[in-house]
Amino acid sequence: GSQGGIMNHRGMAGCGCLIIILIIIMLFTGALMHPITLRFLGTQFHYGDRIFTSDAIFVPRFPEDRNGELYAASFQDFSAGNGKAILVEDDTVLGTSIVELVNKMAKARNVKDDGIKRISASGEGLVKAQRVKEQIEKQGLRKIIIIVPDYASRRFHLMYDSARAGGKTLYLIKPVPVTYFNRDKWWKDSGSRGILAEEIFSISHYYLQRFKYGEKEMKDREKR
Repeated sequence: GSQGGIMNHRGMAGCGCLIIILIIIMLFTGALMHPITLRFLGTQFHYGDRIFTSDAIFVPRFPEDRNGELYAASFQDFSAGNGKAILVEDDTVLGTSIVELVNKMAKARNVKDDGIKRISASGEGLVKAQRVKEQIEKQGLRKIIIIVPDYASRRFHLMYDSARAGGKTLYLIKPVPVTYFNRDKWWKDSGSRGILAEEIFSISHYYLQRFKYGEKEMKDREKR
């Protein structure tokens, strides 16, 4: 039982690493590829869940989202009644907190800023995701919509996969198209190429963390 689960988990991690290696090879040979193949590669980072009414909407911090497109998308879901609050991963930009900036955005769009809550978590990748989950679960929230750019949706599905983690909270991934990433012609835009390269690095880092911490964290959660 448990041994089989561990072997299955290691198998998934191994498969994931192989996929990443293949993607890196494809990126390096991208100039020789047909646009249809390159477009297909761009879609492999996409993942989306069916969205329904949840306890809150969580918006992780993406520094490349300079115009606040993800926060604007969260306002739409909040106004539509898909979440009772917006959880914003806080950070500081030029001495101003992200939450403060989001509050100003909310007021400009006639969205009540008393529904915006702060989430602070250190670390990277899987470690940060685990700390965010702990904060969310301590608040008694059981259904969360996560607003992420389309290109990062697969990675966040991996990090917040409720079924695999065995947590108490259900996380629904909602991918959002953003203007600063051209999924259909990413190979022609230097900014989009850089974002995809960074995403590949982040997913690779996730699998390395999973290999190092994953089994221990899963066992610790089972004991709670």
